This record gives sequence, C-alpha cells and structure tokens, in this order.
Amino acid sequence: MQFQNLSEADWRLFMQWAIAEGWTVPFQEQRLFQNQWRPYFFVLRSAGQVQGFVSAVLYKNSGWIGNLLVGPERRGHGFGSALFDFALDFLRQSAPSRIWLTASQEGQPLYQRRGFRSVDRIDRWRGQGHGAVELESQQLVSELIELDHSCWGESRAPLLAILTDDGEICCSGQSLGLLQPGLVAWQLGPWLSPNKCPRENRLLLTQALEKTPAGRPLVIDQLVSAEAGMLLRSANFELSCSNELMCLSKEPVKLQGVNALASLGSIG
Repeated sequence: MQFQNLSEADWRLFMQWAIAEGWTVPFQEQRLFQNQWRPYFFVLRSAGQVQGFVSAVLYKNSGWIGNLLVGPERRGHGFGSALFDFALDFLRQSAPSRIWLTASQEGQPLYQRRGFRSVDRIDRWRGQGHGAVELESQQLVSELIELDHSCWGESRAPLLAILTDDGEICCSGQSLGLLQPGLVAWQLGPWLSPNKCPRENRLLLTQALEKTPAGRPLVIDQLVSAEAGMLLRSANFELSCSNELMCLSKEPVKLQGVNALASLGSIG
C-alpha cells in the first residue's frame, strides 16, 4: 500500500465518490485542499488502484481528520482502517494536544478503539436564503479570529483568514458568525456566541438569511450543546443529519461558545 498526496486526477475521483455518497464539499474547502492544504490530503493506492482518501489537517495545537472515503467496491478489506491509522500517525508526528473528527454512527467503533471519545453532537441544518441584502465589504476579521481563539483554545488564524476572503462576518452583540458563499449552498460558520444570548443569535441568524441569495440553501453544522435547535426550526431550517464530534486528548475537553463549525465536518 502507498499513501501519496493527490494528483489532479485523484482529486476528480474523490469528488466523484463524494458526490455519489451525498457529501457536500464546500467550495472554500475544495480551494484549500487543492492549494495551501494539498500536503494534508492523501490517497491510498494498492495493486495499482486508488482505494480511498483521507485528510489530516494541522493547526497550532490540534489536528483534524476528515474526508475518510473508501470506494464502494473496495470496502471490507481494511482500507478504511489503514487510511485512518496513517492520518493519525501523520498528525502525531507534530505532537498535537488534541485530534478532532466528526463520526457517523457506523464509524464510531473504529475511532473509539483508537481512544477517541464523544465531546458533542453535530446537527446539520438546512434552510433557504431570503436574498434581501447584498454582501458588504469585509470587516471584523481580527475580532472573529480572537473570539474563535478564545472558544477553541488555540489560534486558527490561517484558516479564518482564508475563509473570510470572500465571506461576510455577521455580528450581533458579542456573537459573530461567518457567512461563506458557495456554488451550490452557502454556509454559516464559524458561529460563535460566548454568552448564548437568544436575542443575539436570532438577530445574527436573520442577518445570514437576508444576505444568502433567495432560494439558495444555507447550511449550518451546529453543536447540540449550543441549544439553537428551536431557533433554527423557527426560521424554517430542517435537520438533515447528525454526527458525533469526537476528540483524542489526554485532558478533559469542553468547548466554550461554539455554536457551529467553520467547515462541514472535516476541518473544524
């Protein structure tokens, strides 16, 4: 078995498999993995064929494993475990204090055997934009980076600096959320609310809906602990799926003020 970084042909194959699985791979994430984060995305080859993919992204003190995907005809032969163990070993070379991932019900046993434990649940909500207000020039980037640092316990400035290039930061009181445009769907995340103020969160969500084009899906990967489910339902969002947020850490893990992830599950 060989683990390599993706070629252009490998990337096209990954996207084909991801679409067939019903995955949403945001435009911003695609851009990252084809450019700055190309060294963090891997393909597994065996017997001259592509067997699967995985990403392993490093931040300052933590890592994220995502995009673990094995071809339908290749499952049941240990390729998924091999990909995951490779990603885990890759991250451990930098000795991160925490390693994160989101897990489906089927994937949880594999991760639990490696020491990962559930920290929260991630609910994916889908709504529809109202299209009433145009995006404005970008502001509040430093404030978003600082608040994200406070909520996650480390700086993720390189990620947020890139994501804010073509998005807009929505703001209400102490709560901030990044609205990310996309070709198929838009996304609200990260969404950070240190005081969980219902009024602030309602106003911030209204901003995001008004700036998302009319009829365009708006997707939010929301932590259940944020207690925003009722707010989202009242804004006509529908729950589409749920996954576990899992972490490998020697110390107890508790997130403070995180409403929603910056990605759709694979990079936090």
